[in-house]
Amino acid sequence: MAPRLRMLLALLPAACASAEEREAAAFQAAIASSRASLAALAPEAPVPASPPPSQALPGTAATQFLGTAPETVQRRLGEPSLRRAEGSAEIWLYAGDACALDLVLYPGPGGLRVGHAAARASGTESVTEADCLQDLAAGARPHYTPAMTSQRQPPVRR
Repeated sequence: MAPRLRMLLALLPAACASAEEREAAAFQAAIASSRASLAALAPEAPVPASPPPSQALPGTAATQFLGTAPETVQRRLGEPSLRRAEGSAEIWLYAGDACALDLVLYPGPGGLRVGHAAARASGTESVTEADCLQDLAAGARPHYTPAMTSQRQPPVRR
């Protein structure tokens, strides 16, 4: 058979096919092309599992302390640099080298709870909230409990 005749016979069914059949054929060709492209890609390297977060390290936002009890804050950050009563609430200040954390504890059914928390730079340097909290946790003053000493140490007032 002549090459032109073969080509004409091959194209004849395509000319008779309906628009839906032509769309289906084009769709199948596109899928086959996509599969071939995906098969050519190298498989992704598995993402290593990240270590579980340490309980000793603080989070990245001061708001993590909202709703927490004073004991929890003291376990994480130690004794505050300043503790002041304001009516039935308490204001705690944790002061670091480059920043400070202000906590306001309000009374509730279960005792005092942190109702306001804000970290702020204390100098002219720009400090992220996460860096501030890490700095404060690293310089945490120990929380004195009766088990540690025979006499409970009062907080330092400045």
